[in-house]
Amino acid sequence: MRTSCFGVSTVENGLPYHRLGLVVQKRFWNAVQRNRIKRRLREWFRLHKNSIPLPGKDIVVIARPGADKIPFRKMVDELLALFEKQDGRST
Repeated sequence: MRTSCFGVSTVENGLPYHRLGLVVQKRFWNAVQRNRIKRRLREWFRLHKNSIPLPGKDIVVIARPGADKIPFRKMVDELLALFEKQDGRST
């Protein structure tokens, strides 16, 4: 699954909860930018993990160029829309 700034892979993990993995490559951003992207993704996950349908999933988010410039609200909307699509619900 893809958005304009993120790639997302999910696999069921057999657990009653979701887990998050992040890939933010050095070649696109310096350390400050990478850490900011990771903080924002972790905050999105913390706030919205209960709205991702069960069963538990391992979720890997891969940041793509432009992820450092996207507003937090737009990031949230894009990522939640991916999971709504995957679950079969309309946005």
